Amino acid sequence: MTTSQARAAIGAAYQAPLQIKLGKHTMTAPANALGLHVYVNNPVKLAYTVGRVPTAPTGDIPLKTKVVGSTLDRYLVGLAKTFNRAPIDAKAVLKHGRPFVWSDVWGRRIDRPGARELIVGALRTPARSPVSVPVKIVKPTVPARKLPDSILIDRGHHSLTLYRNNKLVRRFPVAVGQSIYPTPTGAFHIIIKERDPWWYPPTYDAWAANLKPVPPGPSNPLGTRWMGLDAPGVGIHGTDAPASIGYSESHGCIRMQVPDAEWVFEHVDVGTPVWIVD
Repeated sequence: MTTSQARAAIGAAYQAPLQIKLGKHTMTAPANALGLHVYVNNPVKLAYTVGRVPTAPTGDIPLKTKVVGSTLDRYLVGLAKTFNRAPIDAKAVLKHGRPFVWSDVWGRRIDRPGARELIVGALRTPARSPVSVPVKIVKPTVPARKLPDSILIDRGHHSLTLYRNNKLVRRFPVAVGQSIYPTPTGAFHIIIKERDPWWYPPTYDAWAANLKPVPPGPSNPLGTRWMGLDAPGVGIHGTDAPASIGYSESHGCIRMQVPDAEWVFEHVDVGTPVWIVD
């Protein structure tokens, strides 16, 4: 070969593409797209002195290579944009009129420092052994198993239903608000739980203007349990008026039979989502 032919042959050998495996996918990347530069001029000149110059080398002549970090990083950034997937938290939503839990989805992320090291090592030899890019699994913050149960309150049917893992657990009859004090519809959460609560007359309602606080006991309008929602003044509770259950008789709250309220109290937590619908 001439020196030009030798430089071209060596350069072509070192610029052979690299096979990159990523999960179930395999792709081929040109070496120069990964930032590889090979310096062949001086080694070729030195090789052509063998047998001609007394001081010529007698063994292998090393090649100098360089991987431009910025070029390789750009390739890995592009690879990450295509492959990386953010984890998705589980969440409870209202679907077709009933609570439904969307399951969590695990994410994945390329281990860029690990991939960088492996690719640089593979580029420094013309053997071009395939590189399996390391991948990290990213777990969601909220898996489905950590979601609380969900409550559906149907004003029209005067019912409260507890759901767990998209399955109906129990359904109870309830009383909801009168037409002039309607129970609000929408998505809420339980924000407080109290055993044997005091009842305090709401200062913003004229009907309670002359009433006094009621301590725990059989005449307490809240029964023995209170589960307050993030709707002002509205909660799920027992009642001292069991005959009102099944009707629209309250001042906005959701009344339950005392044993029913106690059962629900023990099976829900602060943060439990509550949907109130017609």
